[in-house]
Amino acid sequence: MNDFKERLVNEQAELEEKLNKLNAFNDSELVKGIDPIQQQILIIQAGAMHTYNECLKARLKHLK
Repeated sequence: MNDFKERLVNEQAELEEKLNKLNAFNDSELVKGIDPIQQQILIIQAGAMHTYNECLKARLKHLK
């Protein structure tokens, strides 16, 4: 695997791991312990991370 593709694979895997942890937190009881505005921002952040993750997966799918 070339360096570029390897970096892309690593970036996508790390992002997906962080996104999974954020989604788990957002779905937990712990989220109720933070400010409601922060809760909303975390939901927006998760959406942005999801979109970016999908972009990375699409790029990887089309790499030769």
